[in-house]
Amino acid sequence: MKVLTRDFGEVDITENDIIKFEQKIFGFEEYSDYIILYDDEFNGEYAWLQSTEEPGLCFIIANSSLTVDNYHPDCQKEAEKIIGKGNYEYWLMMVVKENLKESTVNLKSPVVINTDNHKAMQIILEENYPLRYQLFNDGKEQK
Repeated sequence: MKVLTRDFGEVDITENDIIKFEQKIFGFEEYSDYIILYDDEFNGEYAWLQSTEEPGLCFIIANSSLTVDNYHPDCQKEAEKIIGKGNYEYWLMMVVKENLKESTVNLKSPVVINTDNHKAMQIILEENYPLRYQLFNDGKEQK
């Protein structure tokens, strides 16, 4: 099947490429189906979380295991209740600034993807993580 995307034009996908958000992205509750698009230039560190339902809805996300040191959210039990047991990937919603060094990620509300069943959720962590963590500035929290 073909999906129209914001940044990559029309792309071919399979049903297996679709990630279904069981707990929706905050502020975008009417959309549940997304795909992840990669650019080889970024080596899996960054990707595009593209809605399959709305071409203009796309988020830049950062792979937490490749971009942030010592980030270990404690949400496995809650994730298992909503998206099932399996292998999880943790992605961080990113705000890309004109000056790239000022770009931030949200450590407080990661996107959790169960790679076994292609279900996902966005969760608010109990831990005291910042909403705006500067990736390229030694992690200084932005106010």
